Amino acid sequence: MNRMRLFADWRPFASLKNRPAGEKRFLLLVPLTGVATGLASVALIRLLGLFQSLFWGSRHEILEHALALPAWHRFLVPTLGGAIIGLIVFLARQPVGGHGTAALIEAVAQRGGVLHLGRSLVKAAATIVTVGTGGSLGREGPLIRVGAAIGSGLGRRFHLSGNRLNILLGCGAAAGIAAAYNAPIGGALFALEVILGNFALESFGPIVVASAIGTVISRHLVSAYPAYHAPAYSTLTSGWELWHYLLMGILIGVTSSLFIRALRGAEKGFKRLPLPEWSKPVAGLALVGLIGVFYPHVFGNGYDTTNQVLRDRMPLQLVLLLPILKLAATSLTAGSGGTGGLFTPTLFIGSTLGYIYGAWCHEAFPLATSVPGAYALVGMGAMVAGTTQVPLTSIMIIFELTGDYQVILPLMVACTGAVVVSRLLHRESIYTESLIERGVRLGGRMEELVMDTIQVRDLMRSACAPVNELESVGVVMKRLLEGGRKELFVVGEDGRLLGAITLGDLSEPLRNPGAAQTLRARDVMYTDVPVLREDDLLSEAIGRWRQVSRDRLPVVDSPESRRLVGELSAGDIIAVYSQEVLHKEARLARFDRRAPGERPETTFVELPGEYVVAMVTLPESFPGMTLRELGARQRFGVNIIELKRLLPGGRERRIMPDPSTELKPGDGLIVVGRPGEIARLGDPVSRAEIAAAHRGPAPPDTSRPPAD
Repeated sequence: MNRMRLFADWRPFASLKNRPAGEKRFLLLVPLTGVATGLASVALIRLLGLFQSLFWGSRHEILEHALALPAWHRFLVPTLGGAIIGLIVFLARQPVGGHGTAALIEAVAQRGGVLHLGRSLVKAAATIVTVGTGGSLGREGPLIRVGAAIGSGLGRRFHLSGNRLNILLGCGAAAGIAAAYNAPIGGALFALEVILGNFALESFGPIVVASAIGTVISRHLVSAYPAYHAPAYSTLTSGWELWHYLLMGILIGVTSSLFIRALRGAEKGFKRLPLPEWSKPVAGLALVGLIGVFYPHVFGNGYDTTNQVLRDRMPLQLVLLLPILKLAATSLTAGSGGTGGLFTPTLFIGSTLGYIYGAWCHEAFPLATSVPGAYALVGMGAMVAGTTQVPLTSIMIIFELTGDYQVILPLMVACTGAVVVSRLLHRESIYTESLIERGVRLGGRMEELVMDTIQVRDLMRSACAPVNELESVGVVMKRLLEGGRKELFVVGEDGRLLGAITLGDLSEPLRNPGAAQTLRARDVMYTDVPVLREDDLLSEAIGRWRQVSRDRLPVVDSPESRRLVGELSAGDIIAVYSQEVLHKEARLARFDRRAPGERPETTFVELPGEYVVAMVTLPESFPGMTLRELGARQRFGVNIIELKRLLPGGRERRIMPDPSTELKPGDGLIVVGRPGEIARLGDPVSRAEIAAAHRGPAPPDTSRPPAD
């Protein structure tokens, strides 16, 4: 007994015990996300191998088997894959194309970390078909997206939101890419650098843990070896060779920009084609099959071709063609509606470009440069850095593939050169360009992203009755003093917002009481008042406070009419920041209502200090009754504000209840009340009493004769 007490009082456990419930759930969900993503990644990898063996006769290497097959087979298989993808598009009634990483960035930046698992599984099925039949994309796409959807789904299931939901999404993505490449550090950096866009300490730890767990599971159940097998190169013969790597990085940076433009051009070109959406993958992958008739090296992941380039087992004449052919095949696959990852094709092209440059260098300076394979290895990292514009991830993934510290210096130089040139020529990365074109605003820090998910209408309050411009200063002064306000807004005869008056503006009338009756509001108001609109983001609203030092800013319907519809206070913004970013105890309850395909509608409601928002789940034994019959307010003193009901297929329906709403077993009741009152509603004994009262008195037992 004493040992148990000592164990419970051990400092780490005591510290965890005192943490808020939301933080405890989050800390438990991080490893759970890593485990679930690792297992899902193993399942997807094996499904892809099974599908690939069905069409090519091999679970791993396509090239060797494709070269042995007749030309008609090499053309037919990708075409058939396009037809299957078209069928998925037709049945799902939604496009499945794209690499998926942009959707994760958008989910973090705009949707508060919400990513639906059902849609991700449809895309995963389409990726298995795309890559398994020879489409020129990578298998990492569905692993990242499904992992992110698992993290998002677990977070929402346990009522997490804000930063924590975004971080769980990043945990799933990190575990997915780590499982795909057997690269835990690269997976963690990818999630931090690409998806979350920051290295905040609160994100770093959970994502590293999830990435490590995903890697361990993948190594145990799939393979403990990296996807690429590079020999041990001497990548640096002397310090002067770094100039060659820098020049190669600059040239690859130019190619990276062309790669991004080619992909976007192919997507736009296929969108303009007057064809049904389901038929476009057939056309695109048929063209890929046509390329593969002569050069099957472009099929699928391309691991086998890249490994041959790294090991110097491919003639230079062929390597010279492969970057152009792979770029064409990748653009056709992605642009026509195929789905998969872009990371693997990027590595393929980088290896061939690096090999070509290295072959020239070694021919011109045989004693002062490394072999072409070493440049191919560094070129892989430079190409990833140029297209994704994330140098740290690129460096660490290549380092993990080799385990050779000597490659770090050439990688750093080449990746830096590629990123700088790529950004000069093309500001956006391969992942963010489509988002920017659609008007999605991407923040650079986690707190900025949180403030981008909330609009002014979500937080504004009803404005205090404004002052008419013709009212006397004496009346204005009286209203300010009686209302305990520091500021009142001034409107014209037509209701148009004209300006504001603060106590500081009334210093002269306060010293001269006579002027208080002769001066009008318009005489003392200041007109340079920044105004907000209801659809402004909080991140934009915060910037308006730089213009003035005021407690409140007015919210108008439009800049033209300037009708006052509410006001936003600096105090409420600080409260939201403390709640959503710093995770402090909240005095604002956040309510989200989401409709498919629409932006979440958010409302913040200020609660008294002793009130909380919680969910009570009705057990399977709960008898059907209406909300009126439950009498939650009368019996327990709590208010039921929303109902969550699980539907077949794992979908969730949210219901705004009224007294006649029928409650069913398994329903989740979102309630507002004091913790003790909510606990009584969740108590099985209390519910049993309600059920007994609902059924009425039990009928008399007539199975035995009455006693004498």
